[in-house]
Amino acid sequence: MQHWIFQAIPERYDLREHLNEGGSETWYATRYISKMQPGDIVWFWLGGVPREERGIYAWGHLAGEAYIKKGWDSHGVDVYIDHVLPRPIVVDEFVSNKVLSKMLILRMAIGTNFVLTDAEAAELMKYCKKVLPPDTPLPTEPGE
Repeated sequence: MQHWIFQAIPERYDLREHLNEGGSETWYATRYISKMQPGDIVWFWLGGVPREERGIYAWGHLAGEAYIKKGWDSHGVDVYIDHVLPRPIVVDEFVSNKVLSKMLILRMAIGTNFVLTDAEAAELMKYCKKVLPPDTPLPTEPGE
């Protein structure tokens, strides 16, 4: 199982307004298309905003493989939104972490899809535990 970050920018899709827990969406799949598999975990990142708003807003999972989306200039991939965080985990919380500070989205934030290493995904889940009620189930651990 792979973990991904899918980035949105407000001009195209504003996560602050459109995330519906339990809902599904079709997202652009511009990179790593052949590696995306049903059940992979997706972390939803809002970019193109001030630092205090930029970061992770929710997680979900891929509902299927990427496919050519009619009327789009790229592939699409269907995702379910499993959980919207009570507050975003913002970029400043990541840059001081020796594992998360190396995430591809922090080094090269241009694009829609970013792969996470198992170590990055595990560390990201630790941050989620800090903002969630204790009984909230987290996404599947990396490597499971």
